[in-house]
Amino acid sequence: MTKQEKLKRFDILESVNKMSTGSILRELEGGMKPGICESFDMRVAFTDRNKVIDLLINKRLEETV
Repeated sequence: MTKQEKLKRFDILESVNKMSTGSILRELEGGMKPGICESFDMRVAFTDRNKVIDLLINKRLEETV
């Protein structure tokens, strides 16, 4: 990984860490779908935050390529 790639990853990590777990999941799924509010809240409660942070970082990195 180049220095530029490391800096980009760090910048993304900083912004993603400021997000709520629910916001991270919404971005990973491409938005909120009607009618899933209760199940979505339960999913947020049981989500491994570090895992979804890594997934979103990787998604954003892929989108910049």
